[in-house]
Order: sequence, then C-alpha cells, then structure tokens
Amino acid sequence: MTINIDQNLKLELIHENHAQPIFDLVDANRAHLREWLPFVDSMQTVEFANNFVKGTMQRNQNGNEFAFVIITNEKVVGRVGVYKIDGQNKIGEIGYWLAEDLQGKGIITKSCKAIIDFCFSDLQLNRIEIKCGTGNLKSKTIPEKLNFTHEGILRQGELLYDQFIDLNLYSLLKNDIK
Repeated sequence: MTINIDQNLKLELIHENHAQPIFDLVDANRAHLREWLPFVDSMQTVEFANNFVKGTMQRNQNGNEFAFVIITNEKVVGRVGVYKIDGQNKIGEIGYWLAEDLQGKGIITKSCKAIIDFCFSDLQLNRIEIKCGTGNLKSKTIPEKLNFTHEGILRQGELLYDQFIDLNLYSLLKNDIK
C-alpha cells in the first residue's frame, strides 16, 4: 500500500525491502533518534532490522498497526504509522520519527495528515492519540499544529532506557474534523 502525499513525498507500508534503508537511516541518525526512541540501541545490525520489519509486517497484516516508511525524493527518510489499534473502541496511536537533517520542512506534519485521513476514512477509527515526551519540544508541535487536544500528562508513562519519562497525551476525535 502506498499513500501519495505530493510529487516528492509518499508513504509506503513497510515491507522487507525497507529493512536495509531503515537500518541505514537509524545508523546515520543514532544520536538524534536515541534521545526519544528506546529501540535505537537494539538496532545494531541489518539482521535486527530485518526481524524488526518482519514483526511490523505481521502486525500490519493482523490489523494491529499500519506502519509506513516516509519516502521523499525516492529515499527512505523516516517512519510514521498508527499503532496499538484498539478495534473494539476504535482508537489508534500515531507515532513518527524523521532524519535529523529533514526536520522543520513539514514532512511529518504532511505525513500525519495523511495517516489521520487513513485512520478516520479507511480504518473507521473514532479517536487518534499522539503521545510524546514532555521534553520533546519538536515532537509536541505536530499534534498542536494538527489541532489535537492536549488532554494532560501521563506521569512516568514510558520507560526510556533506565528512567521513566512523562508523556504529553494529545487526542483528535473524528467529529473534531470539520
């Protein structure tokens, strides 16, 4: 599955052929990504990336998540998707990350808009959440730009390496879209 966003930007559902580009991207952005993403230290080999992708593909197939690579100018530059899908309650959680040198160009905002449309239209979700570390100032601008409601802070909501961090919780409801 591919979601075309514009002439230079598209999302592709993660596939086995994305393992090497994901590994290369993580490896080139290790220090940048590690600050907020706990999987970075584990991704030390292409074999790990292959297993990571296979697990993602299985969860995609099961409908538990829909994870995409972000491609701009035919190059994998990040990842975005809807995760932890609760079909009973029609809730999903958007997550994203991007190469450091491409931040601030609107890529994540555009990608999240496409995922939001996919969630509400194709998956028929009612609620989308975004959680991000309270100290992750760049990440929190995304839900704010996209008119999510800040519901509060999940105290010690995530174990990041050896410490618990607080998370901002944002939500967008289907009827929030005008």
